[in-house]
Amino acid sequence: MTDPGERMDILADSPVEVVRWPTEASLRESLARVGVPRLLLIDADGEPPRSLGVDEDWVRLPVNDGDLLARATRLSQQASHLHRDEPYIDRHRVLHRAGTSVPLTATEAAILNLLLKHQGSVVLVADLERDVWHGHPQSREAIDAAIYRLRRRLSGFSLVIRSVRGRGFVIDGW
Repeated sequence: MTDPGERMDILADSPVEVVRWPTEASLRESLARVGVPRLLLIDADGEPPRSLGVDEDWVRLPVNDGDLLARATRLSQQASHLHRDEPYIDRHRVLHRAGTSVPLTATEAAILNLLLKHQGSVVLVADLERDVWHGHPQSREAIDAAIYRLRRRLSGFSLVIRSVRGRGFVIDGW
């Protein structure tokens, strides 16, 4: 690959996005939040990220087009499998999906259970207060902070929590 900064033409039909690490760290985070598989390009003397989502991989530069295409193809297949695998939360509040897991707090597990139960539909803020906080009104800031923390936990699981302005939240990702 001659210019690692370019988006590769060989991946034009792929759902995988090529991201320079760590230069494009914010792009990586944005793509993870919306469930786009990512292939990270690491400089020859650079360090890969400490953790990877289930829908990302990395290669060290320089990399030839064949290796890049092979990694992107594998990531694309893995992402396809991920979208067929329904997430679930076990009795220990651990989220599982596609062979990957992450522990959740009690509040995160309660919110996620409610969102998963109503996947694709808006869960109203009042429903969150009723089911998660047992009817005790919460400030909008407290709810937003809990959703923010949960979104960070879900990074790499291809689960996206979207805000529906003035109403509530909806989860997408499979």
